[in-house]
Amino acid sequence: MNKKSARTMRCAMLLAIGLAVAGCERRGALTNVPETSTIPASFGDLVAVTPTDRRLESVLWFRQPDQTIVAVVVDLRDGKKYVVKTKFPRS
Repeated sequence: MNKKSARTMRCAMLLAIGLAVAGCERRGALTNVPETSTIPASFGDLVAVTPTDRRLESVLWFRQPDQTIVAVVVDLRDGKKYVVKTKFPRS
């Protein structure tokens, strides 16, 4: 491989890396983040805990008395930050 093609290849690789990085979105911090040391009993009965794709987060799944399912994402670093992600009403 001559110098011109090596330089062209290097430029193409840098351009590809630049485009890949520019296309990424940074995940923000949790929203609706109350500072509390407890999960409210109003969420219902804890049914399951599942990990997320982020290292120190888990999803707590609750069943309310009306059979609505509530998903709560908890930040495990200090256990004081959570966000009610979604509610799934059941019929």
